[in-house]
Amino acid sequence: MNVQLLDRYEIVKSLGSGGFGDTFLAKDTQIPSQKLVVIKRLKPANANSNTSTELIQKLFEKEASVLEDLGEHNSQIPKLYSYFSNDNEFYLVQEYIQGVSLNEIAPIGSEQAKTILSSLLTTLKYIHGKGIIHRDIKPENIILRDSDHLPVLIDFGAVKETMGAVTLGSGSTVSSVVIGTRGFMAPEQSSGRSVFSTDLYALGLTIIYTLTKKLPVEFSSDQQTGQLDWQSHVSKIDSVLAKVINKAIEMEPSRRYSSAEAMYQALHSLISSGAEPALPMETVRVAPSNEFLVTRSSTKTAETVVTPVGNSHNNYSNNNGKSKIATLLTVLIGIIVVTAGLGGGFIITQQIKEAEARAAQAEKEKQEAEQKRIEAEQKIAEDEKRQRELEQKRVEEERQRLAAEAERAKQERQRLAAERQRVQVLANQAKAMASGASATIGGIPGSKNIRSGPGTDYGVITQGYTGEGLDILDSSTDSGGHVWYKVYHYGSGSTGWIASQLVNF
Repeated sequence: MNVQLLDRYEIVKSLGSGGFGDTFLAKDTQIPSQKLVVIKRLKPANANSNTSTELIQKLFEKEASVLEDLGEHNSQIPKLYSYFSNDNEFYLVQEYIQGVSLNEIAPIGSEQAKTILSSLLTTLKYIHGKGIIHRDIKPENIILRDSDHLPVLIDFGAVKETMGAVTLGSGSTVSSVVIGTRGFMAPEQSSGRSVFSTDLYALGLTIIYTLTKKLPVEFSSDQQTGQLDWQSHVSKIDSVLAKVINKAIEMEPSRRYSSAEAMYQALHSLISSGAEPALPMETVRVAPSNEFLVTRSSTKTAETVVTPVGNSHNNYSNNNGKSKIATLLTVLIGIIVVTAGLGGGFIITQQIKEAEARAAQAEKEKQEAEQKRIEAEQKIAEDEKRQRELEQKRVEEERQRLAAEAERAKQERQRLAAERQRVQVLANQAKAMASGASATIGGIPGSKNIRSGPGTDYGVITQGYTGEGLDILDSSTDSGGHVWYKVYHYGSGSTGWIASQLVNF
């Protein structure tokens, strides 16, 4: 198209257009790789309203910063590289996700659907944790990335919603447009009251589409509950998966899962109790002649299809040509046989047999080489697995060694502390004997309370330590009949009361 934006982004082709603007595939010409990017051009829906361009600019920048944060910290959301405005139009420059949409690969089996649903719920847990609602989940907005086959969630609705901003007479700002896609939009969304389970509703319908390749409007529904009859369109559906989906697409938000985490947990219990997610099963239809070759569908469906080489007219022409050649060869061989006799015929037959043998040997060698390659790859994988196991064992042994070392160090600290206390007690006792004390503080090493009266109801006036000297001045009992001694404490020079069981004579 040779159109450039900001003298940097060269438009390669249009990817689509809608009510809010256009989407383009472009090259970033200012970096050596000329990386492909997606550019979204958004236009205000109420260009002639009282809403100022400055207000829309402010709202746009706010939502763009949200997109930047989401893409920066989650690999299943496109990165935002840049955003800008020009001539009352607003632009987002985003990561180009190469792959196929769920719309293109449908229908798929239950196991694939569970794997995709589980991965998307993990992404929604992150998005909802940021307080963000996508608002436009549908098959076209989920891309299975070629590089890792993970589902990537694109085209958030919030930034488009800013294009419909209007200012009311009261001065408050609201959006005059409803973001979403008919059929995948929850009832509350049409009134502008989206909640987190609004995304779960759309996700449930999206998974139904991947299973049936039918839009929600194509299903009949219960006239009283509004429940869709979609299961009759799936030949084999896991009953628990169906239960998870049906709860997600309840008409009333209060009857759905309260969060992506709750829906994930319901699905996770299914996956953990059942088989691992299945990979696409390949079906090969063998052609009746060598005029067909096996190719893969460009939409990467589970089925491998057989495609004729060229069109029917060309095949007919080729067959006619081959028939003529075969006739000429027959005539020539007849002439050779008549001329050369049986010896010449034997030579030709032998040459054909040798050619067939060489072809068979080449095929055998090819198969043997392929088998050796597979065995070598298996050996490498086994060696890598063994190395990982050895490394895990080494790490675990090191962890246990460090834990044992820490325990030994702890025990040594405790032993040293006990030894210090024992030495201190002996020192206190020696000091008490030297001072002529009539008794010492007893009990296990440590501090003991000396109170203002006989009993624990009295306040603590000081503390003594095991082995320190005491003089007994008097005795009494507390309300429970326990004996207390009035003592003079040499360590603090205080007079107070101490329980009799803490005194050694």
